[in-house]
Amino acid sequence: MNEKLNITVMLGGPSAEREVSLNTGGAVADALTSLGHQVTQLDPIPGEWRLEEATQVVFLALHGDYGEDGTVQVELDRLGVPYTGCGAASSRIAFDKVLSKERFVEHGVPTSPYEVLTALSSVELENEFRPPVVLKPVCQGSSVGLQFVDHVADFDRQLKEALLYGDRILMEPKINGREITVGILDGEALPIVEIRPKEG
Repeated sequence: MNEKLNITVMLGGPSAEREVSLNTGGAVADALTSLGHQVTQLDPIPGEWRLEEATQVVFLALHGDYGEDGTVQVELDRLGVPYTGCGAASSRIAFDKVLSKERFVEHGVPTSPYEVLTALSSVELENEFRPPVVLKPVCQGSSVGLQFVDHVADFDRQLKEALLYGDRILMEPKINGREITVGILDGEALPIVEIRPKEG
């Protein structure tokens, strides 16, 4: 018989992806409860939240900064409470698109060329960085702040829009293709998932 655990599901949080996280966490909590676990939901306010003393493990359903960037992981490590997902150091690297790209290059993993822009950048839109290009806030989850720039005339406006979500922006050539993701659990590859937007 499987052990029944006292689990705290952390959901919501302060990021731009709060609403998605609330939906994710609610679904996770329902699933864990249906399996017979004792489940508490916690919507953390940084610096103010407290776990119930009986908590045996934390299920992280937080999206975006604070939840995926290693911050809450550091806090849970300090408390000595086990949690789902990667540790603080790998979370910090994976959440930062530039740190991730640097690791790809370092280890010979093919990745598109890129530049990092700030509000002070002087941008030459030519050769591999002539539109269409994609602008992505370096430290945001999902597609928060993502901009597709199809025309040079739109670049400055769309860069300003992306900069609303972070002070560093990753610029890459737009690559048309399928978006495929493969999760890895305990060293084993999980089934392939294709992400298809409803439009665009």
